[in-house]
Amino acid sequence: MDVFFAYLLIATATPLFLWKERRTLAIMHIPVIIGMWVVFISNMNADFGILGHTIFMLAFTLNVFIAHMAIFHLFIVPFFAMMKKSKKIIQ
Repeated sequence: MDVFFAYLLIATATPLFLWKERRTLAIMHIPVIIGMWVVFISNMNADFGILGHTIFMLAFTLNVFIAHMAIFHLFIVPFFAMMKKSKKIIQ
């Protein structure tokens, strides 16, 4: 739970980093973050059994997937575009 809470705090800031370059990805991420906070708070207040744990893990997995898409679009795609551009200049 501690790792999830730390990840939740970091994931909450993700749309701020995405807003300038990938606005649609940031907008897609906002409902997932709200859902994660709702599930986290409700999970802290009551035990929902296996259904609560399933929803919790689905929200966490979806958020990890969106965060990795954001990392890919923000860092990896521009890096390879820059490498391709510099390769054309050299040749």
